[in-house]
Amino acid sequence: MISVESKWTIIAIVFFTYFLVSWVYKRLEVVNLEKALLIRNGLRLLNLKHSLGIVLFGVLFYIIFPELRDLITNIEVPRLELLLSFVVLTILSAMISRISVKRIIQTEGGNSHYKFSNAWLYFIIRFVFLFCYEFFFRGVLLFSLLEYFNPTYAITLSVIAYLVIHLFDSKKEIIGAIPFGIVLCILAYQTQSIWYVFTMHLALSAVYEISIFYHQTLKT
Repeated sequence: MISVESKWTIIAIVFFTYFLVSWVYKRLEVVNLEKALLIRNGLRLLNLKHSLGIVLFGVLFYIIFPELRDLITNIEVPRLELLLSFVVLTILSAMISRISVKRIIQTEGGNSHYKFSNAWLYFIIRFVFLFCYEFFFRGVLLFSLLEYFNPTYAITLSVIAYLVIHLFDSKKEIIGAIPFGIVLCILAYQTQSIWYVFTMHLALSAVYEISIFYHQTLKT
């Protein structure tokens, strides 16, 4: 059993390691898929970053924190009002993402050197990364904070950490991380599972990134 001090030390090291990696990628101008598709080897670099995230956020904590595995293995249907809220919010996330990507497509032309066939490997890694990402922020971090704070404080601290990790993203993403982070934390707390928050995050990300990949490759 890992001591409390060791547990929080590992969480802090992982968080700041990925924060540093994000800073390096900001310097390389590979902050997201949209930018990566315009840079030679950009997609490979993004795959590398996400692969690192899978190990740090997912594999590592799944191995050393067995008490949190229930957040992955436990999948129960929530009460009706919560389930309906989840469905509505997931659809809303996909719609917001679609509206956002349409604006980008209308103002920017596709000029990537990549082919759409390159999407398979990227999206496999990306979606696994999102699952591990949610396991860390809405699982490991949130439920570790809940051991010491009430839900309001735990969610607030978790959202602050989520906001910090987005500091190298666009202003729109930084602002959006606040309400989105709150909703995901509440959903994870209510369902005691990361599957619902992963699904919602996947809806937001998949609609946006698949559209971007299609526009930047098949539309060249």
